[in-house]
Amino acid sequence: MVFDIASELPGRLRLRCGRNLFDDEEARGIAYELMGLDGVRTAEVHASAGSILVTFEPERRDAVLAAVRALDPLDLPRAEVGLGTREGALEISLENNRFQVEVSKLLLWRVAKRVLLPMPLRAAITSARAVGYVLEGLRHLLRGEVSVEVLDACAIATSCMRGQFAEAGTISFLLQLSGLMEEHVQSRAHLALRDGMVVRSESVWAVVDGQDVLVRTEDIRRGMVLHLGAGQVLPVDGTVVEGAGEIDQSSMTGESALVRKGAGSTVYAGTALEHGDLKVSVTAPPGTARIDNIVSMVEESSELKASAQSRAERLADGLVPYSFLAFFGIWALTRNINKAMAVLMVDYSCAIKLSTPIAVMSAMDEATRHGVTVRGGKYLEALAAADTVVFDKTGTLTNATPAVSRIISCSDATEDDLLRLSACIEEHFPHSMARAIVGEARSRGLAHERELHAEVRYVVAHGIATRVDGDNVCIGSAHFLFEDEGVEKPEGLDDLLAGEAGASSTIFVAKNQVLLGCICISDPPRSEAKQVLRDLRALGFSNLVMITGDSEGCAKHVSEELGLDGYFAQVLPEDKASHVQRLKDEGHTVVMVGDGINDSPALAAADVSVAMSDASDIARAVADVLVHDSSLESLVTMRLLAQRLMGRIHGDYRFIVGFNTALIACGVASVMPITTAAYLHNVSTLGIAALNTTPLLAGPHLEAVDEPHGCGRAALPAPAAA
Repeated sequence: MVFDIASELPGRLRLRCGRNLFDDEEARGIAYELMGLDGVRTAEVHASAGSILVTFEPERRDAVLAAVRALDPLDLPRAEVGLGTREGALEISLENNRFQVEVSKLLLWRVAKRVLLPMPLRAAITSARAVGYVLEGLRHLLRGEVSVEVLDACAIATSCMRGQFAEAGTISFLLQLSGLMEEHVQSRAHLALRDGMVVRSESVWAVVDGQDVLVRTEDIRRGMVLHLGAGQVLPVDGTVVEGAGEIDQSSMTGESALVRKGAGSTVYAGTALEHGDLKVSVTAPPGTARIDNIVSMVEESSELKASAQSRAERLADGLVPYSFLAFFGIWALTRNINKAMAVLMVDYSCAIKLSTPIAVMSAMDEATRHGVTVRGGKYLEALAAADTVVFDKTGTLTNATPAVSRIISCSDATEDDLLRLSACIEEHFPHSMARAIVGEARSRGLAHERELHAEVRYVVAHGIATRVDGDNVCIGSAHFLFEDEGVEKPEGLDDLLAGEAGASSTIFVAKNQVLLGCICISDPPRSEAKQVLRDLRALGFSNLVMITGDSEGCAKHVSEELGLDGYFAQVLPEDKASHVQRLKDEGHTVVMVGDGINDSPALAAADVSVAMSDASDIARAVADVLVHDSSLESLVTMRLLAQRLMGRIHGDYRFIVGFNTALIACGVASVMPITTAAYLHNVSTLGIAALNTTPLLAGPHLEAVDEPHGCGRAALPAPAAA
């Protein structure tokens, strides 16, 4: 491919290849090809401009240029819209390009009309465009809606009838420009939401020649048979060919009750297998599943809007009848149509209805640039108002990569026997504790291919019950084994663990109702945890609590080290949810942060649920906020973003009411021409919308918390240590 270097900085090249050289699918294909090169950070390919923008490690410059030269213009790579971070980033880049092109066309057309066309022709074009606004207003009136669209139609139509075509053209132009801006912000937020909403693991178990083999999700094809265990989120649409289980379909249907699935049943991507074991024949691979087609409906759902956004829309439409009443009232009193027109030409509704959705959508889009997906504006509003954070311990407050520190045998089983048996079960469950056990077995070179067909029957409380080579095996917490499963507890076990396990988390392993031993897992607090907790307090959170299924000693140690307000130890999953619900019943807004399968009930119960990057699939499926990195600092970022969003919305209200009231007063008092007042009104509306698209945060990494809290809630009494 032949190109010119349009601009160059160290590690950044913009290449011009010529307009219409490639289409959108070829642009995506070229971008994917370049992003596959070592050292390339980003690649943006704009079909309309025929340009390629690449950022890379400076020493890779020659390799990047060689790759572009090697492209054959007659056989360019093609790619359709796909899933994942890379595809999401590219789609957003294409949307930015589309917006720039549309705005440029609109501006050029307006300038060309004023310079090249005579006044009568401009008036005819303006009148023709006004017809569209009038018809839109009439459609709303026929539905019984006296809305902002009706007000816009009246303002434009009245201006045309009074011969003020320049005024009508300006209103029309500004409405088009604000419409493009609103569409652009919503499109960016939708693309980011779609990319983060569909929860899929990087890998999944597939049945190949009768054996379970781990395959990458992107390699799943139609007709493959996947083996899915309890606690997993289905990555595809498919048909159950073997097994039975109960599935949470709330992400698809909204129903809270679990649905029983057996052979012949249809299952959908994005739904969670709560209990059971299924083998599923793939009917729709990732990217073509039903959930991929309904994300836009979810994003547009009124239930996900911030209440401030819904109030703004209702207020905007509710003010329209009063604008008409004021128009006729001023006309009747003054007998001056120009003074009465001030109320139609300058109104509150347009600015209110436009500014708040743009502010909310822009904040959601900004969150994605900080590595966080927010699944609805209402969760940002709840984050701003929340006064309590409930943390899970393992993998959330503590290190995301715990490690096995000690293996204690309570039987004839060796350490390797215990670890091998545990790993063959835990490898099916994406939890930080499970990864620690599997990782330790791998580091010791322990193979367990013989047990790959461990039949996981169910997951309850804090453990797993399964069969391995015909033996009943249980692995999990002390409560799970000794109370739920009836395993006999050896005498002196507590004293042994007090001396050997210390503050480590303990996993117990039993076979055929006999305790084989314990695996101690070191789970130190995250390095940033103390500072994050201090920052959260500075931002208005009055109560920071930890809930864990671990022992009293382990929970107390972590709580004291981090300076939490309280903790609850040895808590079952259903009790985690009841603790969250109790706080809500007391009138508090609660944020729950968790990562495990057993956190999902509490996550679902919270006002705002947050799942970290290494959370289990089911936790990420039910969470309202998904963090794409492993740092707790994102909680501080999101709290600050949410508070500044609400501050922006309230500031918008104050400005809109004050400024437009002044314009109306000036128009009615004949201090200012109506055309000037209308122009200032529309420009201010557009200006507010534009300002609402600007970042609320200074940069991708906040160096310090500089926002005082203002939630205005009384401090919540700290819970007693359990």
